[in-house]
Amino acid sequence: MDQPLPFQHLKPGEISPELIAKLDRSGPRYTSYPTAPEWTESFGPTEYAQALQRADDQTDPLAIYVHIPFCAELCFFCGCTVVVTNNPAANTRYLDRLRAELALVTPHLRRRRTAGQLHFGGGTPTHLTPAELEELHGLLSEHFQFTADAEKAIEVDPRVTTPEHVAALRKLGFNRISLGVQDFDPTVQNAVNRQQSEEKTRELFELCRRSGFTSINIDLIYGLPYQTPESFAKTLSSVIAMRPDRVAVFGYAHVPWMKKAQTKFERKDRLPTAAERCALFSSAVDAFTGAGYRSIGLDHFALPHDELTRALENGTMTRSFQGYTTRPSEDLVSFGHSAISDLAGAYAQNGRELPTYEAAIREGRLATCRGYRLTHDDELRRSVIMQVMSGVPLRFAEVERRFGVSFTQTFAREIEELKPLESDGLLRLESDRLTITPIGRIFVRNVAMTFDRFLREKRVERKFSRTV
Repeated sequence: MDQPLPFQHLKPGEISPELIAKLDRSGPRYTSYPTAPEWTESFGPTEYAQALQRADDQTDPLAIYVHIPFCAELCFFCGCTVVVTNNPAANTRYLDRLRAELALVTPHLRRRRTAGQLHFGGGTPTHLTPAELEELHGLLSEHFQFTADAEKAIEVDPRVTTPEHVAALRKLGFNRISLGVQDFDPTVQNAVNRQQSEEKTRELFELCRRSGFTSINIDLIYGLPYQTPESFAKTLSSVIAMRPDRVAVFGYAHVPWMKKAQTKFERKDRLPTAAERCALFSSAVDAFTGAGYRSIGLDHFALPHDELTRALENGTMTRSFQGYTTRPSEDLVSFGHSAISDLAGAYAQNGRELPTYEAAIREGRLATCRGYRLTHDDELRRSVIMQVMSGVPLRFAEVERRFGVSFTQTFAREIEELKPLESDGLLRLESDRLTITPIGRIFVRNVAMTFDRFLREKRVERKFSRTV
């Protein structure tokens, strides 16, 4: 795909508080389309097996994801699917279940066993011991052959990740690592039940750098209790001084109807107001762009040398359940509690409660609890939405050739609805293409939502996280 000519980068101070306030609304992050609320429990193990068999007809390398749900303690802000435990037996039992799940899934992939991407997420993957991580990687290697240039990534908690973990990961070929930080301010940390010193985080960061990880990411969160622009500025300054290759600055998603621990904030802790959230986000954008980071999209930033920046600039960056990636794969096969696979025009999610997942595997069944088979319209809109989310110019002729439709006729209503966003500076509409601007990359969810048929058809807006 062609890159924008000329390519432009976001500059500090380019986004006004007024624009942030205007565009802040509830909306999906679009790691999938249709999004998870549209999936159905009528899609189960049989449908997943059929999707695996369809995927087996392809030849490109797979992407592999493994969900490790365990954490030593609960961070009150967390929206992930986690299990809090300090029982070593839980790790052993879980590895046994993963071994059994691999034996259930891979017979449906008799020919397609090459993988170009591997991602361990959670939870806390380094809740597993170094030896257990080696065992898990060995289990995967029994069934899949990783390419010589495979991207192997892992999310870690600096509080529990040891030098032995780092050494084991490098031995296994992991080359990307993401460190969870959120905020270094002690008051904020106490409120969210995550005490993590800057010194310990820096030590781990420097060890990862010395050990040869080619890309190190740091995750931050804005909108947490007691955060202020002044306190958050200190965290931003500390992170910039470390110079990670990538940074993600997520907005805290307050969803107490889904995550009961978050009700603690409503009872006793002060959450930033909408205006304060906007100020926090604006300060992060200005801090990182001012320090030479490129705005990749949404709330992600990367240094100019990072391959994600290069992929954005040459128009090859894509978006998937792993977020922004430089290595598109047609199919993602996932393992573990709540894990989501994306393959052969279908989404399939494993049981979202650990006992449910374990029971299915123990009984010799695929653990699929819900999913979705995409229609032609879904495929069309997913293609458009993911291309918009990736910041790649959306060329109407390419869509028409692939899907056999007239873009301007099919999306006549959407084109009209995009014009106010064009006036806000988020995009450029031409007769043959839609191009996201540097400002639009920050608010790209707002642009993508225009093409979401399910959002349009729902009389009551779905409860998603805020776009700012």
